[in-house]
Amino acid sequence: MRGFTRFIVLFVLLSMLVGCGQPAPTATPRPQPTAVPPTAAPTAVPATPAPTAIPMQPGRLLLATTTSTRDSGLLDFILPDFEKEFNVKVDVVAVGSGQAMKIGQDGNAEVLLVHSRAAEDKFMAEGHGTRREDVMYNDFILVGPASDPAGIKGMKNATKAFTTIAEKQAKFVSRGDESGTHVKEKDVWKAANITPSGAWYVSAGQGMGAVLTMANEQLAYTLSDRATYLARKAEGLQLEILSEGDQILFNPYGVIQVNPAKNAQIKADLAKSFVDWIISVPLQEKIGTFGVDKWGAPLFFPDSALYRAAKEAAPAAAALKITGMVDKEMAWSEAEIKAMPTMESERANKEGVMEKYTGVSIAKLLEMANPKADATTIVFVADDGFTAEAPLADIVKCETCIVSFRTQGGFSVVAPDFSSKVQVKGVIEIQVK
Repeated sequence: MRGFTRFIVLFVLLSMLVGCGQPAPTATPRPQPTAVPPTAAPTAVPATPAPTAIPMQPGRLLLATTTSTRDSGLLDFILPDFEKEFNVKVDVVAVGSGQAMKIGQDGNAEVLLVHSRAAEDKFMAEGHGTRREDVMYNDFILVGPASDPAGIKGMKNATKAFTTIAEKQAKFVSRGDESGTHVKEKDVWKAANITPSGAWYVSAGQGMGAVLTMANEQLAYTLSDRATYLARKAEGLQLEILSEGDQILFNPYGVIQVNPAKNAQIKADLAKSFVDWIISVPLQEKIGTFGVDKWGAPLFFPDSALYRAAKEAAPAAAALKITGMVDKEMAWSEAEIKAMPTMESERANKEGVMEKYTGVSIAKLLEMANPKADATTIVFVADDGFTAEAPLADIVKCETCIVSFRTQGGFSVVAPDFSSKVQVKGVIEIQVK
């Protein structure tokens, strides 16, 4: 019995000694989509140890991307196709573009889908990626409360709108997370020669969806990608678009294959297949349909080199035509219309604020078709089937009536001295009767 007691004591002492020692190092698990919740600040992603210590899971591909591709619903729209075709599961980590590239730099992702071009070029130049391709683009918009305390509604110049917000110290919520959206915001502040600071300027360190919620609750302004804004607007967001259309706000996205040298377990062939798939013409065409059923226009515009080449090789589809009682029916592609001499026209929007538009004279277009002498009426036909009539003689004499260029492509009728019904959005045909 004494020997048994001595054995128990020795066993306990040995257990205590083992417990006081340093634990054996364990591999840090590969980041999963749930590791970074939609509203988590980028700093919530922990520092990454040596890439070789991270186990990779077979049959899965890790995509580090921006919150805008997730919050807009685009990933839910396209990724099932890839998963079905390649019999894999795509794990998504949605953070800011800067953090997504940091994840790739550390070897903790196999492919990136981001929108911060200067940072992407730097990422490639430093050897962190083996391939980068254009994928798509959308645009940023400046949104804020309907009360618009800074009075920026209708401003086409984003720099002027930002300057006005700063001068009036109206509350502004910034992503503050080095995402592509945050980088774009800083570009606009820089163009305005302003370093924003003070109680009016809130740096959230959050994703796009969370920042829109904050701005909504605080009656503040913020810069958003259009896709996420529209997705949240459909869910009850009260913020309104107050400034849009400035070229400085255009927003291109790129896909990057992470250098497999970063981690021996990176599935380079699968990553390459993902890049090939997302830039392919069929998938690009699908991206171009996303949002059309719900908002009447795509939320992203396809822009891969393969897609552009296919469009250039195919006969240009007519974007606008003149038909009916004319000597010569006309049809033009969007590029052909935009190559014509342009002019500006100004009219009041539904809030009574004057807005400027750029486009081509309707009278000049009609002149090319040469309406017949007994024609009396113009019918503008929209892409959704809506029609509006106006007297032919009045339209021909109107020096400020134009088909204006839309940010999302296509044209709208701007006729300052005519009823609001005649201001047809998405006009595709002008019928002469």
